[in-house]
Amino acid sequence: MYKVATIGDLTSGTNTGAILPVKIVMHLDKPTEVPMCCLIVDSKSTFAVASFYGTNKSLTEKLRAGDLCYIKNPQLVFTSLEFKGRLYSY
Repeated sequence: MYKVATIGDLTSGTNTGAILPVKIVMHLDKPTEVPMCCLIVDSKSTFAVASFYGTNKSLTEKLRAGDLCYIKNPQLVFTSLEFKGRLYSY
């Protein structure tokens, strides 16, 4: 049994038992085919980038902007960078 979650409900790492319903906003172009990355938005209008591993370019053709996607057991990874003396975490 899965519990419906939003991006804000997720914790760092794998969120076992959660299902994340999101809409695909757009595909993000990058030089490598894997992982495929998309800008997504949840029901609370929170945006994030989703990376899909273990796939190929055919997923880009099947998963279009505006499609509803359900991500089971999503894994949340936080990243930080320093720019002009300030630390940004996201």
